[in-house]
Amino acid sequence: MINSNYLERYIITIETLGPLYIGSGHEIGKKDWILNRRDNTAYIIDEIKLFNYLRNNNLLSSFEKFMLSNARGGLFEWAKENKIINDIIYQTSKYSLDCENIAQVNKVRGIQTFIKDGYGKPYIPGSSIKGAIRNVLLSQSIEKDTNSNDDVISALRKPDAGDNKNKLSGEADKLDKKYFRTLNREGSKYDDAVNDVMSGIKISDSKPLSFNNLTLCQKIDAKLDGDTGDGLPIFRECIKPETKIEFNLTIDTALFKKEISYIENAVENFLNNYNEEFLLKFKEEIPYYGNVIYLGGGAGYHTKTVTSSLLKNEVDKVKIIGNIINNTVSNDKRDEHRHYDDHKLGVSPHIVKLTEYDGELVQMGPCRIKISKL
Repeated sequence: MINSNYLERYIITIETLGPLYIGSGHEIGKKDWILNRRDNTAYIIDEIKLFNYLRNNNLLSSFEKFMLSNARGGLFEWAKENKIINDIIYQTSKYSLDCENIAQVNKVRGIQTFIKDGYGKPYIPGSSIKGAIRNVLLSQSIEKDTNSNDDVISALRKPDAGDNKNKLSGEADKLDKKYFRTLNREGSKYDDAVNDVMSGIKISDSKPLSFNNLTLCQKIDAKLDGDTGDGLPIFRECIKPETKIEFNLTIDTALFKKEISYIENAVENFLNNYNEEFLLKFKEEIPYYGNVIYLGGGAGYHTKTVTSSLLKNEVDKVKIIGNIINNTVSNDKRDEHRHYDDHKLGVSPHIVKLTEYDGELVQMGPCRIKISKL
């Protein structure tokens, strides 16, 4: 419980620098939306509205056959064949998305949706911000620690590190106990979760966002030489770049005793490490500097882990990371991805995750972050 005698209140403002994707776990099938290339807009269909329209226009049987068929086309082709495109768009759509960046794709695919609240509006959970801050603070703690983490590093070196049998959750727990579970609350064990200093940080969810803040993006992987191939068959609802979003931050200084400047420095140091250890290895990529934090899905391995900090002084760090990532890939795909050879390239993973926006390839998830006291 937060102690009201020690509360400090702040506003966190993030500004998206690249598209931001926070997944809902739901996917819209290719037959449940329309890509209208004439106005570069994706129309997401409301199932109830569509059912009522089809019933009222005696089209249920035709639509059922379409849904059960293996037709390569999407809903647009069926609606065009039945000469009802405008009706489907304007009478049955739930919301629409700008899709200029994918309008030239040859095949309609499913859409991984952005998380939405109980009213169907997109928003950003405060837990997404707190999780990212926790990760950069953990990285800061590791790098400032004069004592080694040899036991954790030894676990990372194991041939099966990161696979289904050895997911390294035990090592993550060791780091949490060492750096976060330090409150020593009465009646608890020293490593109990109730002793986590991060319990002194509360971050609200954002207010609901407008659908105008969303765009449709395609997942793109770029290699070291900048080659991106044809893009990957994954579409995502993303918050557009240059969107500003606010969150309420409350800190109980009796539990979390670091200054805001400590968090800000941790963000900057984590970013510098990310650039040095990973991003600058890709000749086409231009790094961000300063108060930038990576959020959401598609931002990449190094933005979500502290492996790079743990291994910073290890001469074979790229080989260790490559082995861990290789172990997360299914056996039948390992020879295709070849992460076990990443050490020969000098970086792991050997791809950077991008998307296209406004005619340019951009990184997923970078956000400028500002913390202001109320």
